[in-house]
Amino acid sequence: MALAAALVLFGLVAFDLTLLGLEARATVDSIGEVRWNVDGAVADAAELRNGSRTLESAAARLTAIERRLDRYGPALAVASIIPPLGRRIEEAQTLLAIHIDLSSAAAESLDTAAGVWDRLTGTGDSPDERLQALVYTMKAERETIRDQLAIVQRAGRRLETLATTVGGQLSDPRREALRDSIETLRTALQAALLAPDALGSPTPTRYLLLAQKSDELRPTGGFIGNVAFVTLVEGEPRDLTYLRSYLVEDPTRPRVPAPPPFRRYQGMRDWNLRDANWHPDFRSSADEVVRFLALNGVSPVDGVLALDQQALGILLAAIGPIDVPGHDVRISSANAYTVLEHFAHSTGDRRAWFSARPFYAALTSALLNATTERLRTDPRAVIGALQAMVREKHLMAAFRNTDLQRLVERVGAGGRLAAVPDDLLYIVDAQVDHGAPFRSIQQTIRYHSDSRTGRGTLTIDYVNGNSPADPYGRLADYLRVYVPAGTRLTSVSGLTDVQPARQVNGLTEFAGFLDLPPGGQRQVQFRYWLPPLLAARWSATGYALHVRKQPGTDGHRLMVETPRGVVFDGRLTTDLVIREAAS
Repeated sequence: MALAAALVLFGLVAFDLTLLGLEARATVDSIGEVRWNVDGAVADAAELRNGSRTLESAAARLTAIERRLDRYGPALAVASIIPPLGRRIEEAQTLLAIHIDLSSAAAESLDTAAGVWDRLTGTGDSPDERLQALVYTMKAERETIRDQLAIVQRAGRRLETLATTVGGQLSDPRREALRDSIETLRTALQAALLAPDALGSPTPTRYLLLAQKSDELRPTGGFIGNVAFVTLVEGEPRDLTYLRSYLVEDPTRPRVPAPPPFRRYQGMRDWNLRDANWHPDFRSSADEVVRFLALNGVSPVDGVLALDQQALGILLAAIGPIDVPGHDVRISSANAYTVLEHFAHSTGDRRAWFSARPFYAALTSALLNATTERLRTDPRAVIGALQAMVREKHLMAAFRNTDLQRLVERVGAGGRLAAVPDDLLYIVDAQVDHGAPFRSIQQTIRYHSDSRTGRGTLTIDYVNGNSPADPYGRLADYLRVYVPAGTRLTSVSGLTDVQPARQVNGLTEFAGFLDLPPGGQRQVQFRYWLPPLLAARWSATGYALHVRKQPGTDGHRLMVETPRGVVFDGRLTTDLVIREAAS
Protein backbone atom coordinates (compact mmCIF):
# COMPACT_ATOMS: atom_id res chain seq x y z
CA MET A 1 0.00 0.00 0.00
CA ALA A 2 2.82 2.41 0.91
CA LEU A 3 4.64 1.53 -2.32
CA ALA A 4 1.50 2.20 -4.35
CA ALA A 5 0.99 5.55 -2.64
CA ALA A 6 4.61 6.48 -3.33
CA LEU A 7 4.26 5.58 -7.00
CA VAL A 8 1.07 7.65 -7.29
CA LEU A 9 2.78 10.59 -5.60
CA PHE A 10 5.80 10.28 -7.88
CA GLY A 11 3.48 10.11 -10.90
CA LEU A 12 1.73 13.31 -9.83
CA VAL A 13 5.09 15.00 -9.36
CA ALA A 14 6.26 13.84 -12.80
CA PHE A 15 3.01 15.06 -14.39
CA ASP A 16 3.34 18.45 -12.70
CA LEU A 17 6.98 18.70 -13.77
CA THR A 18 5.96 17.94 -17.36
CA LEU A 19 3.39 20.75 -17.27
CA LEU A 20 6.02 23.07 -15.81
CA GLY A 21 8.40 22.10 -18.59
CA LEU A 22 5.81 22.81 -21.28
CA GLU A 23 4.99 26.17 -19.71
CA ALA A 24 8.71 27.03 -19.49
CA ARG A 25 9.24 26.05 -23.14
CA ALA A 26 6.32 28.26 -24.25
CA THR A 27 7.77 31.15 -22.25
CA VAL A 28 11.22 30.61 -23.73
CA ASP A 29 9.69 30.58 -27.23
CA SER A 30 8.04 33.93 -26.51
CA ILE A 31 11.45 35.31 -25.52
CA GLY A 32 12.84 34.15 -28.85
CA GLU A 33 9.94 35.76 -30.72
CA VAL A 34 10.59 39.09 -28.98
CA ARG A 35 14.25 38.92 -29.95
CA TRP A 36 13.34 38.18 -33.58
CA ASN A 37 10.87 41.07 -33.76
CA VAL A 38 13.16 43.59 -32.06
CA ASP A 39 16.57 42.60 -33.40
CA GLY A 40 15.44 41.63 -36.89
CA ALA A 41 13.32 44.70 -37.57
CA VAL A 42 15.37 47.43 -35.82
CA ALA A 43 12.37 48.31 -33.66
CA ASP A 44 11.01 51.70 -32.69
CA ALA A 45 10.27 52.85 -29.12
CA ALA A 46 6.77 51.34 -29.04
CA GLU A 47 8.04 47.94 -30.20
CA LEU A 48 10.85 48.11 -27.67
CA ARG A 49 8.39 48.77 -24.83
CA ASN A 50 6.09 45.97 -26.00
CA GLY A 51 9.06 43.64 -26.05
CA SER A 52 10.06 44.80 -22.58
CA ARG A 53 6.60 44.03 -21.18
CA THR A 54 6.57 40.59 -22.80
CA LEU A 55 9.99 39.74 -21.41
CA GLU A 56 9.10 41.09 -17.97
CA SER A 57 6.04 38.84 -17.95
CA ALA A 58 8.17 35.90 -19.13
CA ALA A 59 10.68 36.49 -16.33
CA ALA A 60 7.84 36.52 -13.78
CA ARG A 61 6.40 33.25 -15.12
CA LEU A 62 9.79 31.55 -15.17
CA THR A 63 10.52 32.71 -11.62
CA ALA A 64 7.17 31.26 -10.50
CA ILE A 65 8.09 27.97 -12.17
CA GLU A 66 11.42 27.99 -10.34
CA ARG A 67 9.63 28.46 -7.00
CA ARG A 68 7.20 25.64 -7.76
CA LEU A 69 10.12 23.35 -8.57
CA ASP A 70 11.58 24.10 -5.17
CA ARG A 71 8.57 22.29 -3.63
CA TYR A 72 9.74 19.10 -5.28
CA GLY A 73 13.25 19.33 -3.89
CA PRO A 74 13.18 15.96 -2.04
CA ALA A 75 11.62 14.12 -5.00
CA LEU A 76 14.14 15.64 -7.41
CA ALA A 77 17.00 14.74 -5.08
CA VAL A 78 15.88 11.09 -5.07
CA ALA A 79 15.45 11.07 -8.85
CA SER A 80 18.90 12.61 -9.31
CA ILE A 81 20.47 9.42 -7.94
CA ILE A 82 19.85 7.89 -11.36
CA PRO A 83 22.75 9.37 -13.44
CA PRO A 84 20.96 10.11 -16.74
CA LEU A 85 17.93 11.53 -14.94
CA GLY A 86 20.16 13.51 -12.59
CA ARG A 87 21.93 15.14 -15.51
CA ARG A 88 18.61 16.05 -17.12
CA ILE A 89 17.32 17.60 -13.90
CA GLU A 90 20.50 19.63 -13.43
CA GLU A 91 20.31 20.76 -17.04
CA ALA A 92 16.67 21.83 -16.70
CA GLN A 93 17.33 23.80 -13.51
CA THR A 94 20.34 25.55 -15.02
CA LEU A 95 18.48 26.39 -18.23
CA LEU A 96 15.62 27.81 -16.20
CA ALA A 97 18.02 30.07 -14.29
CA ILE A 98 19.67 31.18 -17.56
CA HIS A 99 16.35 32.14 -19.12
CA ILE A 100 15.26 34.02 -16.01
CA ASP A 101 18.51 36.00 -16.16
CA LEU A 102 18.17 36.72 -19.88
CA SER A 103 14.50 37.68 -19.83
CA SER A 104 14.82 39.99 -16.81
CA ALA A 105 17.98 41.69 -18.13
CA ALA A 106 16.55 42.00 -21.64
CA ALA A 107 13.27 43.46 -20.33
CA GLU A 108 15.09 46.23 -18.49
CA SER A 109 17.48 46.75 -21.42
CA LEU A 110 14.62 47.23 -23.88
CA ASP A 111 12.92 49.68 -21.53
CA THR A 112 16.18 51.65 -21.29
CA ALA A 113 16.55 51.51 -25.08
CA ALA A 114 13.02 52.89 -25.52
CA GLY A 115 13.95 55.86 -23.35
CA VAL A 116 17.09 56.44 -25.42
CA TRP A 117 14.99 56.25 -28.59
CA ASP A 118 12.57 58.85 -27.25
CA ARG A 119 15.39 61.23 -26.38
CA LEU A 120 17.02 60.69 -29.75
CA THR A 121 13.89 61.22 -31.82
CA GLY A 122 12.56 64.07 -29.70
CA THR A 123 9.28 62.26 -28.92
CA GLY A 124 9.94 62.14 -25.17
CA ASP A 125 10.13 64.81 -22.50
CA SER A 126 13.74 65.88 -23.06
CA PRO A 127 14.54 69.21 -24.73
CA ASP A 128 18.02 68.00 -25.70
CA GLU A 129 18.73 67.54 -29.37
CA ARG A 130 20.18 64.82 -31.57
CA LEU A 131 23.18 62.85 -30.36
CA GLN A 132 23.55 64.90 -27.20
CA ALA A 133 20.33 63.33 -25.97
CA LEU A 134 21.75 59.87 -26.67
CA VAL A 135 24.93 60.66 -24.74
CA TYR A 136 23.17 62.17 -21.73
CA THR A 137 20.67 59.33 -21.42
CA MET A 138 23.26 56.57 -21.59
CA LYS A 139 25.44 58.35 -19.04
CA ALA A 140 22.45 58.61 -16.71
CA GLU A 141 21.64 54.90 -17.16
CA ARG A 142 25.19 53.58 -16.72
CA GLU A 143 24.63 51.93 -13.34
CA THR A 144 21.48 50.23 -14.59
CA ILE A 145 23.29 49.06 -17.71
CA ARG A 146 26.17 47.68 -15.61
CA ASP A 147 23.68 45.72 -13.49
CA GLN A 148 22.06 44.29 -16.63
CA LEU A 149 25.46 43.36 -18.04
CA ALA A 150 26.40 41.54 -14.82
CA ILE A 151 23.21 39.45 -15.05
CA VAL A 152 23.88 38.57 -18.70
CA GLN A 153 27.47 37.61 -17.92
CA ARG A 154 26.19 35.35 -15.12
CA ALA A 155 23.91 33.65 -17.65
CA GLY A 156 26.92 33.13 -19.90
CA ARG A 157 28.91 31.51 -17.09
CA ARG A 158 25.99 29.22 -16.28
CA LEU A 159 25.76 28.11 -19.90
CA GLU A 160 29.47 27.30 -20.05
CA THR A 161 29.21 25.40 -16.76
CA LEU A 162 26.27 23.46 -18.19
CA ALA A 163 28.31 22.48 -21.24
CA THR A 164 31.29 21.27 -19.20
CA THR A 165 29.72 19.65 -16.11
CA VAL A 166 26.44 18.19 -17.34
CA GLY A 167 28.18 16.37 -20.15
CA GLY A 168 26.82 18.02 -23.24
CA GLN A 169 23.17 16.93 -22.82
CA LEU A 170 22.00 20.23 -24.29
CA SER A 171 21.75 19.88 -28.06
CA ASP A 172 24.15 21.94 -30.14
CA PRO A 173 21.45 24.05 -31.87
CA ARG A 174 19.86 24.98 -28.52
CA ARG A 175 23.21 25.75 -26.95
CA GLU A 176 24.27 27.87 -29.91
CA ALA A 177 20.94 29.74 -29.91
CA LEU A 178 21.36 30.52 -26.21
CA ARG A 179 24.98 31.51 -26.65
CA ASP A 180 24.00 33.76 -29.56
CA SER A 181 21.29 35.46 -27.47
CA ILE A 182 23.69 36.01 -24.58
CA GLU A 183 26.37 37.39 -26.90
CA THR A 184 23.92 39.71 -28.67
CA LEU A 185 22.64 41.18 -25.41
CA ARG A 186 26.12 41.42 -23.92
CA THR A 187 27.42 43.26 -26.99
CA ALA A 188 24.49 45.70 -26.98
CA LEU A 189 24.99 46.50 -23.28
CA GLN A 190 28.74 46.96 -23.67
CA ALA A 191 28.11 49.27 -26.63
CA ALA A 192 25.73 51.33 -24.49
CA LEU A 193 28.37 51.60 -21.75
CA LEU A 194 31.12 52.66 -24.16
CA ALA A 195 29.08 54.95 -26.43
CA PRO A 196 29.46 58.15 -24.34
CA ASP A 197 33.26 57.86 -24.32
CA ALA A 198 33.32 57.15 -28.07
CA LEU A 199 31.04 60.13 -28.74
CA GLY A 200 33.22 62.58 -26.83
CA SER A 201 31.78 62.64 -23.32
CA PRO A 202 33.18 63.75 -21.00
CA THR A 203 36.42 64.17 -23.01
CA PRO A 204 36.31 65.19 -26.71
CA THR A 205 37.42 62.46 -29.11
CA ARG A 206 39.24 62.98 -32.40
CA TYR A 207 38.95 60.58 -35.31
CA LEU A 208 40.61 60.11 -38.67
CA LEU A 209 38.36 59.09 -41.55
CA LEU A 210 39.97 57.34 -44.51
CA ALA A 211 38.15 57.73 -47.84
CA GLN A 212 39.26 54.68 -49.85
CA LYS A 213 38.92 54.47 -53.62
CA SER A 214 37.79 50.92 -54.42
CA ASP A 215 38.54 51.31 -58.14
CA GLU A 216 42.19 51.33 -57.09
CA LEU A 217 41.73 48.38 -54.77
CA ARG A 218 43.95 47.87 -51.74
CA PRO A 219 43.77 45.28 -48.94
CA THR A 220 41.45 47.27 -46.64
CA GLY A 221 39.20 48.71 -49.35
CA GLY A 222 41.09 51.00 -51.69
CA PHE A 223 43.70 53.69 -52.23
CA ILE A 224 43.54 56.37 -49.51
CA GLY A 225 42.86 59.40 -51.68
CA ASN A 226 41.29 61.65 -49.05
CA VAL A 227 41.27 61.94 -45.28
CA ALA A 228 39.16 63.87 -42.79
CA PHE A 229 39.76 64.75 -39.16
CA VAL A 230 36.70 65.28 -36.97
CA THR A 231 36.29 65.95 -33.25
CA LEU A 232 33.20 64.81 -31.34
CA VAL A 233 32.06 66.80 -28.30
CA GLU A 234 29.09 65.36 -26.40
CA GLY A 235 28.03 63.58 -29.58
CA GLU A 236 28.19 66.59 -31.87
CA PRO A 237 30.78 66.74 -34.72
CA ARG A 238 33.14 69.72 -34.49
CA ASP A 239 36.30 70.94 -36.22
CA LEU A 240 35.91 68.97 -39.45
CA THR A 241 39.04 69.18 -41.61
CA TYR A 242 39.09 67.48 -45.02
CA LEU A 243 42.33 66.97 -46.97
CA ARG A 244 43.85 65.12 -49.84
CA SER A 245 46.04 62.44 -48.31
CA TYR A 246 49.02 64.03 -50.08
CA LEU A 247 48.62 67.17 -47.97
CA VAL A 248 49.24 65.26 -44.75
CA GLU A 249 52.78 64.45 -45.85
CA ASP A 250 55.69 66.51 -44.54
CA PRO A 251 58.40 66.48 -47.25
CA THR A 252 61.10 66.90 -44.59
CA ARG A 253 60.13 63.82 -42.56
CA PRO A 254 62.36 60.71 -42.44
CA ARG A 255 61.92 58.38 -45.39
CA VAL A 256 60.19 55.04 -44.87
CA PRO A 257 61.04 52.15 -47.25
CA ALA A 258 57.99 50.90 -49.14
CA PRO A 259 56.87 47.25 -48.77
CA PRO A 260 58.71 44.97 -51.24
CA PRO A 261 55.77 44.51 -53.68
CA PHE A 262 55.47 48.30 -54.10
CA ARG A 263 59.21 48.55 -54.73
CA ARG A 264 59.31 45.55 -57.06
CA TYR A 265 56.24 46.19 -59.22
CA GLN A 266 55.63 49.95 -58.96
CA GLY A 267 59.13 51.25 -58.31
CA MET A 268 57.98 53.01 -55.13
CA ARG A 269 60.86 53.97 -52.85
CA ASP A 270 59.22 56.02 -50.12
CA TRP A 271 56.17 54.70 -48.28
CA ASN A 272 53.42 57.22 -47.50
CA LEU A 273 50.20 57.51 -45.53
CA ARG A 274 48.12 57.18 -48.71
CA ASP A 275 49.53 53.67 -49.25
CA ALA A 276 49.71 52.66 -45.56
CA ASN A 277 46.71 50.28 -45.70
CA TRP A 278 48.85 47.51 -47.13
CA HIS A 279 48.21 44.87 -44.47
CA PRO A 280 45.00 42.81 -44.91
CA ASP A 281 44.51 43.01 -41.14
CA PHE A 282 42.81 46.39 -40.69
CA ARG A 283 44.13 46.98 -37.19
CA SER A 284 47.69 46.52 -38.47
CA SER A 285 47.04 48.94 -41.35
CA ALA A 286 45.43 51.46 -38.97
CA ASP A 287 48.51 51.26 -36.75
CA GLU A 288 50.66 52.08 -39.80
CA VAL A 289 48.43 55.07 -40.57
CA VAL A 290 48.83 56.33 -36.99
CA ARG A 291 52.62 55.95 -37.24
CA PHE A 292 52.60 58.04 -40.43
CA LEU A 293 50.55 60.71 -38.66
CA ALA A 294 53.21 60.90 -35.95
CA LEU A 295 56.02 61.01 -38.54
CA ASN A 296 54.29 63.94 -40.22
CA GLY A 297 53.81 65.83 -36.97
CA VAL A 298 50.04 65.35 -36.81
CA SER A 299 48.37 65.19 -33.40
CA PRO A 300 47.27 61.68 -32.29
CA VAL A 301 43.75 60.43 -32.96
CA ASP A 302 41.49 58.26 -30.83
CA GLY A 303 40.44 56.08 -33.72
CA VAL A 304 40.70 55.39 -37.45
CA LEU A 305 37.60 54.70 -39.54
CA ALA A 306 37.78 53.55 -43.17
CA LEU A 307 35.00 53.78 -45.75
CA ASP A 308 35.00 52.84 -49.41
CA GLN A 309 32.98 54.09 -52.40
CA GLN A 310 30.14 51.63 -51.81
CA ALA A 311 29.65 52.90 -48.25
CA LEU A 312 28.61 56.31 -49.57
CA GLY A 313 25.92 54.76 -51.76
CA ILE A 314 24.51 52.71 -48.87
CA LEU A 315 24.39 55.76 -46.60
CA LEU A 316 22.74 57.98 -49.22
CA ALA A 317 20.12 55.30 -49.88
CA ALA A 318 19.22 55.50 -46.19
CA ILE A 319 19.26 59.26 -45.62
CA GLY A 320 18.09 60.33 -49.08
CA PRO A 321 19.63 62.80 -51.58
CA ILE A 322 21.47 65.79 -50.13
CA ASP A 323 22.48 69.17 -51.49
CA VAL A 324 26.17 70.07 -51.28
CA PRO A 325 26.42 73.69 -50.04
CA GLY A 326 28.22 76.09 -52.36
CA HIS A 327 28.40 73.71 -55.31
CA ASP A 328 24.86 73.57 -56.76
CA VAL A 329 24.98 69.76 -56.68
CA ARG A 330 22.43 67.25 -55.42
CA ILE A 331 23.99 63.87 -54.73
CA SER A 332 22.12 60.58 -54.28
CA SER A 333 22.87 56.87 -54.18
CA ALA A 334 22.12 56.75 -57.92
CA ASN A 335 24.62 59.40 -59.04
CA ALA A 336 27.19 59.33 -56.21
CA TYR A 337 29.93 57.64 -58.23
CA THR A 338 29.49 59.94 -61.24
CA VAL A 339 29.52 63.08 -59.08
CA LEU A 340 32.63 62.03 -57.17
CA GLU A 341 34.49 61.22 -60.38
CA HIS A 342 33.44 64.53 -61.94
CA PHE A 343 34.84 66.59 -59.09
CA ALA A 344 37.96 64.44 -58.92
CA HIS A 345 38.96 65.05 -62.54
CA SER A 346 36.95 67.97 -63.96
CA THR A 347 39.55 70.75 -63.56
CA GLY A 348 42.12 69.19 -65.84
CA ASP A 349 44.74 70.81 -63.61
CA ARG A 350 47.10 68.33 -61.99
CA ARG A 351 47.65 70.80 -59.16
CA ALA A 352 44.03 70.13 -58.16
CA TRP A 353 45.07 66.54 -57.43
CA PHE A 354 47.05 67.82 -54.47
CA SER A 355 44.53 70.48 -53.35
CA ALA A 356 42.21 70.41 -50.36
CA ARG A 357 39.24 69.86 -52.69
CA PRO A 358 36.55 72.12 -51.14
CA PHE A 359 33.75 70.09 -52.74
CA TYR A 360 34.67 66.98 -50.76
CA ALA A 361 34.94 68.99 -47.54
CA ALA A 362 31.47 70.44 -48.14
CA LEU A 363 30.11 66.99 -49.00
CA THR A 364 31.53 65.43 -45.82
CA SER A 365 30.03 68.19 -43.68
CA ALA A 366 26.66 67.84 -45.40
CA LEU A 367 26.73 64.06 -44.93
CA LEU A 368 27.43 64.37 -41.20
CA ASN A 369 24.62 66.88 -40.76
CA ALA A 370 22.13 64.88 -42.82
CA THR A 371 23.02 61.63 -41.05
CA THR A 372 22.57 63.08 -37.55
CA GLU A 373 19.26 64.67 -38.62
CA ARG A 374 18.05 61.39 -40.15
CA LEU A 375 19.15 59.59 -36.99
CA ARG A 376 16.85 61.92 -35.06
CA THR A 377 13.85 61.48 -37.35
CA ASP A 378 14.28 57.85 -38.47
CA PRO A 379 16.93 56.00 -36.44
CA ARG A 380 16.16 52.62 -37.97
CA ALA A 381 17.16 53.83 -41.45
CA VAL A 382 20.59 54.99 -40.26
CA ILE A 383 21.13 51.95 -38.03
CA GLY A 384 20.19 49.63 -40.89
CA ALA A 385 22.63 51.38 -43.22
CA LEU A 386 25.45 51.12 -40.68
CA GLN A 387 24.70 47.44 -40.16
CA ALA A 388 24.84 46.84 -43.92
CA MET A 389 28.11 48.76 -44.25
CA VAL A 390 29.70 46.67 -41.50
CA ARG A 391 28.23 43.37 -42.69
CA GLU A 392 29.43 43.97 -46.26
CA LYS A 393 32.79 45.31 -45.01
CA HIS A 394 32.48 48.79 -46.47
CA LEU A 395 33.10 50.31 -43.02
CA MET A 396 35.86 49.31 -40.59
CA ALA A 397 37.23 50.85 -37.43
CA ALA A 398 40.20 50.70 -35.08
CA PHE A 399 40.29 52.44 -31.70
CA ARG A 400 42.97 53.36 -29.21
CA ASN A 401 40.58 52.43 -26.38
CA THR A 402 41.02 48.66 -25.91
CA ASP A 403 37.42 48.09 -24.79
CA LEU A 404 36.11 49.86 -27.90
CA GLN A 405 38.51 47.86 -30.05
CA ARG A 406 37.23 44.57 -28.61
CA LEU A 407 33.68 45.73 -29.23
CA VAL A 408 34.19 46.60 -32.92
CA GLU A 409 35.89 43.25 -33.47
CA ARG A 410 32.97 41.48 -31.82
CA VAL A 411 30.44 43.16 -34.13
CA GLY A 412 32.56 42.43 -37.22
CA ALA A 413 33.82 45.96 -37.90
CA GLY A 414 37.43 45.31 -36.91
CA GLY A 415 38.59 43.78 -40.19
CA ARG A 416 40.93 41.38 -38.43
CA LEU A 417 42.94 38.73 -40.27
CA ALA A 418 42.72 35.77 -37.90
CA ALA A 419 42.98 32.00 -37.97
CA VAL A 420 40.02 29.67 -37.38
CA PRO A 421 40.02 25.96 -36.43
CA ASP A 422 38.49 25.02 -39.81
CA ASP A 423 39.25 25.46 -43.49
CA LEU A 424 39.66 29.09 -44.55
CA LEU A 425 39.92 31.06 -47.77
CA TYR A 426 40.66 34.77 -48.06
CA ILE A 427 41.61 36.33 -51.40
CA VAL A 428 43.14 39.81 -51.28
CA ASP A 429 43.82 41.88 -54.41
CA ALA A 430 45.84 45.11 -54.45
CA GLN A 431 46.59 47.42 -57.37
CA VAL A 432 50.32 48.25 -57.33
CA ASP A 433 50.33 50.72 -60.20
CA HIS A 434 48.74 54.14 -60.73
CA GLY A 435 45.72 52.71 -62.54
CA ALA A 436 42.18 52.33 -61.19
CA PRO A 437 40.85 49.31 -63.10
CA PHE A 438 38.84 47.36 -60.52
CA ARG A 439 35.44 48.84 -61.33
CA SER A 440 35.56 46.87 -64.59
CA ILE A 441 37.31 43.74 -63.33
CA GLN A 442 35.16 40.59 -63.21
CA GLN A 443 36.33 37.91 -60.83
CA THR A 444 35.02 34.36 -60.37
CA ILE A 445 36.27 32.15 -57.53
CA ARG A 446 36.01 28.35 -57.52
CA TYR A 447 37.17 26.17 -54.64
CA HIS A 448 37.13 22.43 -54.01
CA SER A 449 38.56 20.45 -51.10
CA ASP A 450 38.89 16.67 -50.91
CA SER A 451 38.77 15.11 -47.44
CA ARG A 452 40.16 11.80 -48.68
CA THR A 453 43.38 13.30 -49.98
CA GLY A 454 43.46 16.57 -48.03
CA ARG A 455 43.91 18.43 -51.30
CA GLY A 456 42.54 21.89 -52.03
CA THR A 457 42.16 23.51 -55.44
CA LEU A 458 41.49 27.23 -55.83
CA THR A 459 40.77 28.72 -59.25
CA ILE A 460 40.30 32.45 -59.86
CA ASP A 461 39.20 33.76 -63.26
CA TYR A 462 39.95 37.42 -64.03
CA VAL A 463 38.38 39.37 -66.89
CA ASN A 464 39.61 42.93 -67.47
CA GLY A 465 36.64 44.75 -68.97
CA ASN A 466 38.38 48.12 -69.29
CA SER A 467 38.76 49.70 -72.72
CA PRO A 468 42.18 49.35 -74.39
CA ALA A 469 42.06 53.14 -74.79
CA ASP A 470 41.85 53.65 -71.01
CA PRO A 471 45.32 54.68 -69.75
CA TYR A 472 44.34 53.59 -66.22
CA GLY A 473 42.75 50.27 -67.21
CA ARG A 474 45.75 47.96 -66.73
CA LEU A 475 45.41 45.48 -63.87
CA ALA A 476 48.65 45.37 -61.90
CA ASP A 477 47.49 43.12 -59.09
CA TYR A 478 49.51 41.87 -56.14
CA LEU A 479 47.40 38.85 -55.23
CA ARG A 480 47.48 37.26 -51.78
CA VAL A 481 45.62 34.11 -50.74
CA TYR A 482 45.28 33.13 -47.08
CA VAL A 483 44.67 29.51 -46.08
CA PRO A 484 45.10 27.49 -42.85
CA ALA A 485 48.53 27.48 -41.24
CA GLY A 486 50.64 24.54 -42.37
CA THR A 487 49.07 24.34 -45.84
CA ARG A 488 51.66 23.28 -48.43
CA LEU A 489 51.55 24.70 -51.97
CA THR A 490 52.14 22.12 -54.70
CA SER A 491 51.57 24.19 -57.84
CA VAL A 492 50.48 27.61 -59.04
CA SER A 493 49.69 28.81 -62.56
CA GLY A 494 48.55 32.01 -64.25
CA LEU A 495 50.62 34.52 -62.28
CA THR A 496 53.25 36.74 -63.87
CA ASP A 497 55.49 36.36 -60.83
CA VAL A 498 55.20 34.09 -57.78
CA GLN A 499 56.48 34.82 -54.27
CA PRO A 500 57.50 32.21 -51.66
CA ALA A 501 54.80 31.14 -49.21
CA ARG A 502 55.04 32.59 -45.71
CA GLN A 503 53.18 32.61 -42.38
CA VAL A 504 51.11 35.71 -41.49
CA ASN A 505 48.81 36.11 -38.46
CA GLY A 506 48.62 32.37 -37.89
CA LEU A 507 47.79 31.66 -41.54
CA THR A 508 49.72 30.60 -44.64
CA GLU A 509 50.01 33.26 -47.35
CA PHE A 510 50.46 32.47 -51.05
CA ALA A 511 51.25 35.55 -53.15
CA GLY A 512 52.26 36.73 -56.59
CA PHE A 513 51.86 39.39 -59.26
CA LEU A 514 49.24 39.40 -62.01
CA ASP A 515 49.68 41.75 -64.99
CA LEU A 516 46.54 41.87 -67.14
CA PRO A 517 46.00 44.50 -69.89
CA PRO A 518 42.56 45.94 -70.74
CA GLY A 519 40.43 43.39 -72.58
CA GLY A 520 42.53 40.49 -71.27
CA GLN A 521 41.50 37.32 -69.42
CA ARG A 522 43.53 35.13 -67.09
CA GLN A 523 42.95 32.05 -64.97
CA VAL A 524 45.01 31.73 -61.79
CA GLN A 525 45.08 28.40 -59.99
CA PHE A 526 46.57 27.23 -56.70
CA ARG A 527 46.81 23.57 -55.74
CA TYR A 528 47.84 22.67 -52.23
CA TRP A 529 47.81 20.11 -49.41
CA LEU A 530 45.80 21.15 -46.39
CA PRO A 531 47.25 20.34 -42.93
CA PRO A 532 46.82 16.57 -42.29
CA LEU A 533 45.31 17.03 -38.82
CA LEU A 534 42.72 19.43 -40.20
CA ALA A 535 41.65 17.03 -42.94
CA ALA A 536 41.56 14.11 -40.49
CA ARG A 537 39.10 15.93 -38.21
CA TRP A 538 36.49 16.45 -40.92
CA SER A 539 35.06 12.92 -40.76
CA ALA A 540 34.48 13.26 -37.00
CA THR A 541 33.46 16.90 -36.55
CA GLY A 542 32.15 17.87 -39.97
CA TYR A 543 33.60 20.30 -42.46
CA ALA A 544 33.42 24.08 -42.28
CA LEU A 545 34.88 26.57 -44.75
CA HIS A 546 35.23 30.21 -43.72
CA VAL A 547 35.33 32.48 -46.78
CA ARG A 548 36.33 36.07 -46.07
CA LYS A 549 35.19 38.99 -48.22
CA GLN A 550 37.76 41.64 -49.08
CA PRO A 551 36.71 45.21 -48.17
CA GLY A 552 36.08 47.36 -51.23
CA THR A 553 34.80 44.47 -53.34
CA ASP A 554 31.18 44.16 -54.37
CA GLY A 555 30.17 40.53 -54.65
CA HIS A 556 32.54 38.28 -56.62
CA ARG A 557 30.90 35.11 -57.84
CA LEU A 558 31.86 32.20 -55.57
CA MET A 559 31.48 28.49 -56.31
CA VAL A 560 32.43 25.96 -53.64
CA GLU A 561 32.25 22.17 -53.60
CA THR A 562 32.81 20.68 -50.15
CA PRO A 563 34.43 17.28 -49.51
CA ARG A 564 31.07 15.45 -49.53
CA GLY A 565 29.59 17.32 -52.45
CA VAL A 566 27.72 20.22 -50.89
CA VAL A 567 27.70 22.95 -53.54
CA PHE A 568 27.49 26.69 -53.00
CA ASP A 569 27.05 29.02 -55.96
CA GLY A 570 26.41 32.66 -55.12
CA ARG A 571 27.89 36.09 -54.52
CA LEU A 572 30.51 36.87 -51.91
CA THR A 573 28.83 39.97 -50.47
CA THR A 574 29.66 39.17 -46.82
CA ASP A 575 31.89 36.78 -44.93
CA LEU A 576 30.50 33.25 -45.28
CA VAL A 577 30.71 29.97 -43.40
CA ILE A 578 29.82 26.93 -45.51
CA ARG A 579 29.23 23.81 -43.40
CA GLU A 580 28.89 20.11 -44.02
CA ALA A 581 27.74 17.61 -41.39
CA ALA A 582 29.98 14.79 -40.20
CA SER A 583 29.52 11.38 -41.77
